[in-house]
Amino acid sequence: MGNKMIDFSIIIPAKNEEKKIKPTLVNYCEFFKNKKESFELWIILNNCSDKTEDIVKEVQKKYKQINYINFPDQIGKGGALLEGFKLVKGYLITYTDADGSTSPETLFELSRQIENYDGIIGSRWIKGAKILKKQPFSRRFASRGFNILTKIILGLNYKDTQCGAKVFKKYTIDKIKDQIKENTNWAIDAVLLFYMKKEGFKIREYPITWEDKEFSGLKIRKVILKMFITLLKTRFKN
Repeated sequence: MGNKMIDFSIIIPAKNEEKKIKPTLVNYCEFFKNKKESFELWIILNNCSDKTEDIVKEVQKKYKQINYINFPDQIGKGGALLEGFKLVKGYLITYTDADGSTSPETLFELSRQIENYDGIIGSRWIKGAKILKKQPFSRRFASRGFNILTKIILGLNYKDTQCGAKVFKKYTIDKIKDQIKENTNWAIDAVLLFYMKKEGFKIREYPITWEDKEFSGLKIRKVILKMFITLLKTRFKN
């Protein structure tokens, strides 16, 4: 696509997602190719030890909009997104999870509602949201607890910082991406929103349709402490 600005850039971080990545990519490509807007997908592979890369290569043969890069080191979700931000060319930059919990229809609807805001984030916890399949109680409990921490530590007044459906205008990402130095990993969503708040950007929270998927690789008890520490480091560095 050269250096031409396109309409949508969709970033999908992926680590050992061989069970989920193909239907997600096909679903997104089939949906967006029927829209008038141009789009690209960037899959940011992170230290994969399964067949995820092979599957991405296979799907890429059918859809020229798919690009990918494979990082052999452990850069985590946060590192994957920051690397993806360096590569994309879309006027709207979106990112979502490899498991397909957020449908392309939902992500597209988010982009239609961005209006004069600098960004828009999907929320599972505000009026109008539709949850087709809930997360296990332990995940919901941890999510609500982390959300409280983002309010207390970072001063973020959102109901849901962790939902894997967000759309930002490119200038918003370009303004903050080089400011983030810490290893954010799974706290990247909250950290991005903190820096956007710091820059005075206006971010809208919008209800979405969302469905929990099986085979989640995230062990919430193993990452929650690291996420908490990331919030503290982010706050005290600023």
